[in-house]
Amino acid sequence: MKPLIYLALLIVISSCKQNEKKSIDPVTDKSWSQDSIRNYFKDSISHRNINGRMGQGDSLNDFDKFSKYILAHIKAKNITDPFILGFDENYIDTTKIDTSKKWLRISVNPVFRTPYCLILEKTGNTSTLTLKMTDGRGGYESGFLNFVSLQQTEDSFYLSISKSLHQLKFWDLKEDTTCGRGFDGENWTFEAIENGKYNIQTRWHPLRCGDSTTKELAKLCIQLRYVSQFKDYLQVRAGVTKKEIDDAYPDK
Repeated sequence: MKPLIYLALLIVISSCKQNEKKSIDPVTDKSWSQDSIRNYFKDSISHRNINGRMGQGDSLNDFDKFSKYILAHIKAKNITDPFILGFDENYIDTTKIDTSKKWLRISVNPVFRTPYCLILEKTGNTSTLTLKMTDGRGGYESGFLNFVSLQQTEDSFYLSISKSLHQLKFWDLKEDTTCGRGFDGENWTFEAIENGKYNIQTRWHPLRCGDSTTKELAKLCIQLRYVSQFKDYLQVRAGVTKKEIDDAYPDK
């Protein structure tokens, strides 16, 4: 009797796998260019509740499946984060780090509010600061990029931020275990590349929760946010008062 039970279980398991394979293959058998990945994400995932997860989407409309089947060739530590595609940014493949790159990216995912991303890069003698915002509801949907602002200054600006990162020993940082996570808060993700080294760290509500290093990282974000004029742009876009912006995006 037992062999029959085992055989039945194997048939059920095999059938489930075949059904999953059948539901995925028709969409994944084509070649996915960067443009097709971007367009599919924008049209089918970016504005779904929780980006299609937990039953809010089916097949590749669920970002977890999309990440597993379509982005599997990218060896990035945050490949399961839909907000990177929401900002129309690239994941950092840790097997292909550019040794000449000097770069910092901070993406902020605040629940129910506008997600934003700050990218600072040194190219030659120039520092370029880029501010990006999406039309999503942070935490519940990434939305997709609908605002970009770019500023260029002398390379001394990047060098001053880089000096702070080195003082914080950013490239050796690990998880901050002094702070747990809560509900409906904020996730701030810090990524940096310099001298062929890369690190990525995510902190929950770093202005209010975490050790001294976490709080200093948060201050760097506030500094870049100020220089980018984030609040001014957001106030115009949202049509709300400065106080409302300050309350929603505190500086300390």
